Amino acid sequence: MQTVHAADVEWGEVSGHRSGGIDFKRLLQGAPGSPDNFELSIVRTAGDYFTPRHRHNFDQVRLCLEGAMNYAPGKDLKAGTVGYFPEGTFYGPQSDTSKSIVLLLQMGGSAGYGFMSYQQLNRGYEKLSDLGKFDAGVFTRSTPDGRVTRKDGYEAIWEHVNGRAVEYPPPRYEEPIIIYPDGFGWLATRDPGFELKHMATFGERALNIGEIRAARGSRHKVDRHRAPELLFVESGAIRDVTSGEVLDTHSAFRVDPADTGRELEVMEDCLLFFVQLPKFDTNPRPRPPEE
Repeated sequence: MQTVHAADVEWGEVSGHRSGGIDFKRLLQGAPGSPDNFELSIVRTAGDYFTPRHRHNFDQVRLCLEGAMNYAPGKDLKAGTVGYFPEGTFYGPQSDTSKSIVLLLQMGGSAGYGFMSYQQLNRGYEKLSDLGKFDAGVFTRSTPDGRVTRKDGYEAIWEHVNGRAVEYPPPRYEEPIIIYPDGFGWLATRDPGFELKHMATFGERALNIGEIRAARGSRHKVDRHRAPELLFVESGAIRDVTSGEVLDTHSAFRVDPADTGRELEVMEDCLLFFVQLPKFDTNPRPRPPEE
C-alpha cells in the first residue's frame, strides 16, 4: 500500500507552460507510459492563474479544499465541491481572481490515451523554452521560413514529447461536471462504523468517485479491488494495522488488488475522499516510453 503525508511534501513548481502563481504538493504517482498513469497532487493557486480555453486527452477529478478555483467565465469550483473534467471536453478560459487549494487527480481516461508524466511535462517545457516563448498558456515560436506558430502550451509540449500530433477522444460530455457532495446520502456498509457515499461513475471503464466516513475504533479489512483506488484523508486519522502507520488529515494512500486482506483501524472519526481508477484490462493504446 503506497502512502504519503502532505505535511512531509514541499510545495514546488511542475512546469511553466501556464501563467500565474500555481504550486504543487505531489502526493502519489502511477507508472509513466502506462494507460492508467496518474498524478495526485494538492494544488495552490495565487489568484492570478490563467489558462486559455483548452481540452485534454486525459481525465481530471478536482476536490476544492479551500477558496474557489475558476474553470470558465463565471464558473468556479468552490470549497467542498468536486469537479470531473472529462477527456476531450473543452473548458476555460480559466482566470482566477481568488486563492484556492485543490486536490487534483489527473489520469489516463477511458479512451486509453494515457497521461504524460510531470517529469516529461517539465523536460518538454524546458526544451521548448529554448525554441520559443510561453505566454498566457500559449506557446509561440518562429519557423525557419519566418512563419509564427501559436499553440496551446500543454498541447505543444505533448507533441514535442511524443513526436506526433496530439489526438483527442470524441467528447462524452458538454462541459465539466460539478458535484455537490452534501446532496448525497450515506449508505451503510458491511463493516460496522463505515458508511459510503457514492457520487458518480463515469465512462466504460468505470471511474468511481465518492466519500467514506468512519467512526473511531472501527476496522476495515481491504477487499479485493477491481482496480487501484486512491484515498485522501479530508479529516480525522486512520491506521494501517499491518505497518502501524497513522494517516492523518491530508494524507493519501493507494490500495491495489494485491492489498487484499490488509486491515485499517480508525483512530479518529474520519472522512475519506476516494477515486477508483478506470480499469484497463483490454485494448490499451501503446504509450511512448519515459525519457
